[in-house]
Amino acid sequence: RGRREGQFIATESERHSACSGVKGETGAAQRQGDLTEMAVTKTKFALAVLAAACLMAAAVPAARAQDPNVSMEGVIDLDPTNVKEVLSGMKLTLAEFYAPWCGHCKRLVPEYAKLGEMVAADPMMSQHVQIVKADCDKHRSLGEPFGVTGFPTLKILPRGTGLDEARNSFNYEGAREAEAMFNKLKELVEMDKKVGRDDKLDVVASDFMAADDKAAFLAKPETKTAIDAVFGGELYYGLMEKIVNKGDEYVEKEIARIGRIIAKGKITREKFADMILKQNVLRAFSVEES
Repeated sequence: RGRREGQFIATESERHSACSGVKGETGAAQRQGDLTEMAVTKTKFALAVLAAACLMAAAVPAARAQDPNVSMEGVIDLDPTNVKEVLSGMKLTLAEFYAPWCGHCKRLVPEYAKLGEMVAADPMMSQHVQIVKADCDKHRSLGEPFGVTGFPTLKILPRGTGLDEARNSFNYEGAREAEAMFNKLKELVEMDKKVGRDDKLDVVASDFMAADDKAAFLAKPETKTAIDAVFGGELYYGLMEKIVNKGDEYVEKEIARIGRIIAKGKITREKFADMILKQNVLRAFSVEES
């Protein structure tokens, strides 16, 4: 009986130990499960936050950011009703010919939009340059005078080159980042502003403006000789006579007046060319340029 009691006690003890062990293992497993569930919950929450952030970022007009047809600040949309007026040759023009379904055209949208904003924000550039775009999928006729065969095609039309002179336009072959396109256009503007100018005559103009007695300076034989020696010198001489008669303020007033006339665009191509030459040479007498 003692053995049985001892055996019984031992069995109860063993059972107690076994139960404690099972309970311990069960508790550990439960705790591990709780931790795993918490980790999964945190991961799901983090992913949900990230997804929401992405959706919010995409909500800012990204859906249209890659649409070449979207309206852009500082960029004129060409169509058959305005192309003749816009491409009048009065401004240096960068024209994009695109198709809305073209992947390269879509990728160009952010940079082209940025370029339009850069030109619009620059007083000098906005006076001389315009940025335009044309949907050649919708209006195929717009690209035909320029020989457009692929998209996007970027064409530069120098001042004096309008729709009727489309053959004189040339491809823009540079990098298609806004800054690169802007710098190329600015370089062309600076070149354009030198048309009709001569370095030697610019020196004469500078000396003339610095002279206390401009009438005496103009009357000197060497002045006339220097001017007559260069093609186009008669324009410099004529402007010197105007300045003697009307005063130094004539220079800036006339530059501004010509700018207003050109901006209106209501002049013939021949008159436009004459005004560009006069405005350029006037800048040789400008205090601002010197």
